[in-house]
Amino acid sequence: MQLNKDITLDYALYGLKSNNKRECMRDIARFICKHNTTLNEIDLFDQLLDQERQATSGIGRGIAIPHIRVNDLQRPINIIAHLEHGADFDSADGEDVKIIWVTLSPRSDGTRHLMRLAKISRMLSDPALSDHLTKARSLDELRAILLNVDDGMRKAA
Repeated sequence: MQLNKDITLDYALYGLKSNNKRECMRDIARFICKHNTTLNEIDLFDQLLDQERQATSGIGRGIAIPHIRVNDLQRPINIIAHLEHGADFDSADGEDVKIIWVTLSPRSDGTRHLMRLAKISRMLSDPALSDHLTKARSLDELRAILLNVDDGMRKAA
């Protein structure tokens, strides 16, 4: 799903059963590597977890945006995961995370990675959008919500 010229949502997961940050990162790394055989699951998991140790990706309102730059990646990968139950991500507001948007960028992306991350962060910081995403009742509903923000994302491009 193309959200704007810089951001494509490659995968959407609904009902992820992970109970904590570590399980979330493990399950998402496993899913990504299952669909991208050039990436190593253990390395990706370690990088995601290491980034979380440095600073939480929990931005509040039930949203987390883990993001890393990856050596063996040719193009950015974005995945949104809706958790069946919330998971503690040490967010400043203390709320459990229900939506995780993972952004992986090629190591060489540098500034483009930061610009992409800023756009995603602005989009997901919208209280109405974060509320709709966390309350989505199916994968189709999750995708429909993101399609509705499509025009706004294009204008932000």
